[in-house]
Amino acid sequence: AVGAIAQLRHRDGRSIVVNVEYNQLEPLLLATGHPEGDVDGPDGYSPFPGNTNELIFSLKEYVAQLQITKGQVPEFINPKFAN
Repeated sequence: AVGAIAQLRHRDGRSIVVNVEYNQLEPLLLATGHPEGDVDGPDGYSPFPGNTNELIFSLKEYVAQLQITKGQVPEFINPKFAN
């Protein structure tokens, strides 16, 4: 799953850089003064960089696959369940 790398700042000045899960980004933005949510920036991309949470064991093979796929990953469903 993809998350967004975000720097969260507390009112007292403390801050932390964390991964915010993709399904929590929009509610976080809406609750913290971004009424438009996660919208594209002027360049057409989200201003919140993504994090794919990957652990890479062999960079050579990984780079070869990136060249084949151009970094595109087929869409998949990652359901989130609530109790």
